[in-house]
Amino acid sequence: MAKSEMIGKTSADDDGPRRAKKLDPLVRYMIFHWILGMLGGALGTTLLLVFDPFGLWHLINDSGLGVEAIFLLYIGFMTSFGGLVCAAAVMFPPDDDDKPPRGGLRGNVMPAHWEPRLVPVRAPGRA
Repeated sequence: MAKSEMIGKTSADDDGPRRAKKLDPLVRYMIFHWILGMLGGALGTTLLLVFDPFGLWHLINDSGLGVEAIFLLYIGFMTSFGGLVCAAAVMFPPDDDDKPPRGGLRGNVMPAHWEPRLVPVRAPGRA
């Protein structure tokens, strides 16, 4: 290219291959566990409808709104289980004991010559 053609071009205008942005590992972790919980909810709903322990299938079948009821049942279970598994995964992350602790002060927290002292305190008298 001649110099006159490159004057208006920036590195962002480069027509090279673009890289896809990767998700943050925490976001990927949360999405994975949310989907895992949704699959668990769908499996639980299916087992509930197949084994019919409470006569739920007959109730849905006789109501006249069978498809809508099953849809709402699946969505409710999948949302609840997905949120539960995602929240549990965030609150109880896997332990990485391989790495030493990062950040913070590496020195003593208390001053070198500090020691506790008893201080007299006046207590109000009982009547």
